[in-house]
Amino acid sequence: FVAAAYHASTFVLPHNPKRLVRWDDGGIYFTPKHARWGDTSIQPALGSGVDSDSYLTQIVDKARDRDWGVLFFVVFHYSVPLPTRYPHTCCIDALGEPHRTYLCPSNPDVRSYDLALVEELLHTYSGDGIRHESLGFGGWNQIALCDKVEVLPTPRDQFLLSLCFCKHCVSRAHEEDVDALSLRGSIRDHLYRSLPQNPTEWDDSAPDEQWARNVFGGQLWRYLDVRCNTVSSLFGEVQNLCNSHDAAFMPFDTRNDRDVMACNDYSLMYPHLKRVSLGATGNDPVAQRTSLQAAIEEVPHHAEPEIMHNQRSFDSSPKLKEAVMLARDVGIRHHSFHYYGMSRRHELEWIGDSRDAWTKG
Repeated sequence: FVAAAYHASTFVLPHNPKRLVRWDDGGIYFTPKHARWGDTSIQPALGSGVDSDSYLTQIVDKARDRDWGVLFFVVFHYSVPLPTRYPHTCCIDALGEPHRTYLCPSNPDVRSYDLALVEELLHTYSGDGIRHESLGFGGWNQIALCDKVEVLPTPRDQFLLSLCFCKHCVSRAHEEDVDALSLRGSIRDHLYRSLPQNPTEWDDSAPDEQWARNVFGGQLWRYLDVRCNTVSSLFGEVQNLCNSHDAAFMPFDTRNDRDVMACNDYSLMYPHLKRVSLGATGNDPVAQRTSLQAAIEEVPHHAEPEIMHNQRSFDSSPKLKEAVMLARDVGIRHHSFHYYGMSRRHELEWIGDSRDAWTKG
């Protein structure tokens, strides 16, 4: 995976001889060129590491020279610079507060921005697929600043604080005969009663489907259904764009249902799966092999299994190679490694040491 768009982060880079610590505001790591950027008023923020128009091209070319596939990791809506530059794109909660690091998927400009990102990466850079993150709605506390929340609200109140009531969300609800403004008022009144209470009096129950269907006279469930349609249709548009380039859209497991609480209809992507993300469970190789074999049985015939390894969870190169070989032996030929700045040089060398396992035909 190549990070093509990412959120703000602080990196400790123990493997880097030139820059041990790095603060990054996030952005895209390529120069936008495609005509599709004309469909949105949002101009992407360029990542600080991009030093030339050929920055991403050089990375892709080097990967292709090694006969590697190139999948782009894309963080879509979780952003520090874009909501600040384009405040009309923010999610807005029931109290009227903008979520200053999250773009709203109901916003037409945001949706056009998403599709421009995907089109650029698949057309200009011939990516083999898109690995998505934050393509839907975000949580209430996904912010870049230091939290000043001494006691977190209850899980249900956090859920309610995460709901967006921007004009585009309200408009989509109206189109489906849902009164979002009435619901927003009810949630606002509830939060003004609930949050000032002594935390010992709070109900710490989880926001499950039964609660969501019945609270606020059923209004919340109808609004969640609208949100699910909003996100699902966006995923569907990205899926169609990936299909047009014969590219994979991931990560997904074998779900083939509509989940209103999770805000997505997985049945829309299921027929188009190219990759299915798996993970081993169990405390020993025998149990891990058994778990992977069972998981592979659930992969539809039109898709292939893939697995991500985290080299930092192993204590030696042979142990990492053993895990890669185990996955290879049960039929998984697509392998990736969880690489962030926390990796040490010797851990990166372990990946190379196991090359004959993960590059085997």
